[in-house]
Amino acid sequence: MATVSRLPAPPVEPTGPATPGEVVERFTRLLKGEGRSPWTVKQYAFTARHFLAWVDKPLGTVTAEDLERWREYLVLHRHYSKSSVYASLRALEALFRAFRQHTADGVEVPRRPERLPTYLSEEETNRLLVQGTGSLEDEALLRVLAYGGLRVGEICRLSWEDVDPGEGLLKVRGGKGDKDRLVVVEETTMAALAALRRERETHPTGDLRVFPVSRETVERRVRSLAEAAGLSKHVTPHTLRHTLATALLRRGLDLRFIQKQLGHASVATTQIYTHVDTGALREAYRAAKPSYGPRVPSARADGAAVEEAFPEDPGPERGWAPPGRAPEPRAE
Repeated sequence: MATVSRLPAPPVEPTGPATPGEVVERFTRLLKGEGRSPWTVKQYAFTARHFLAWVDKPLGTVTAEDLERWREYLVLHRHYSKSSVYASLRALEALFRAFRQHTADGVEVPRRPERLPTYLSEEETNRLLVQGTGSLEDEALLRVLAYGGLRVGEICRLSWEDVDPGEGLLKVRGGKGDKDRLVVVEETTMAALAALRRERETHPTGDLRVFPVSRETVERRVRSLAEAAGLSKHVTPHTLRHTLATALLRRGLDLRFIQKQLGHASVATTQIYTHVDTGALREAYRAAKPSYGPRVPSARADGAAVEEAFPEDPGPERGWAPPGRAPEPRAE
């Protein structure tokens, strides 16, 4: 029997799509299909588009050396912070995985720095809330952020059907990690939402969202109100999230409940707020601070004098010696 020769199959482009634009378009569809948040889809697509324009070669021919050069480019020429480099490389990991490639698997991702969150004092928060009372929408927005601790993307997705005035609850749908949760808010926040809803019913817009605006609009509005309130700190919606967590912790709420309120996947994330609770640390330090030598006797919490831990000054006639050793006379 004669052997039938077969022609070799034509090479297949590993990425599927041929152009960078098609790669990004398909990557975007895959991210949406995975249920990624709109913010993540936007940022990952931006990174993919930027990287493909920079590397100027098909995705299937990109090497690990190209990714290392990309990281150097971000740091040395774009002056990206560690957090921004981390986010960029995570986006490229998702890009290569989406097309079943492993080029980015071995790239070392920098550790994100653990920085203390910026938050407002209760007096500063009050000034901000007062500034928002000129508009029903501004007042409701600030109160949901300050008393509910929602992320900005969660604010933009909040629907009127998610507001439960009877129970004082907000249902947050599709939070980080695509998780729903219930958030407790206090009475003045619910009252502000009720007033806003009455206004919307009088002037319907056809949008069922509580705040039918983009996240950029929310961030810009919060920043503008903070500046008008005379706050010197850089205030963002996330600042108010940090503010709520810090205030709840200072008032004695258990970390596990704060974790549930904020929607943290792990209580380890919530524990960062223990580092900013300086009030409890200050009180403990005042009660336990050492004296380091003869001073005016300290007072205990019950008012009784505390015996000094160090021996009294030996005086001019005698030198000092460690306990158990006789002091030597001082030279005249």
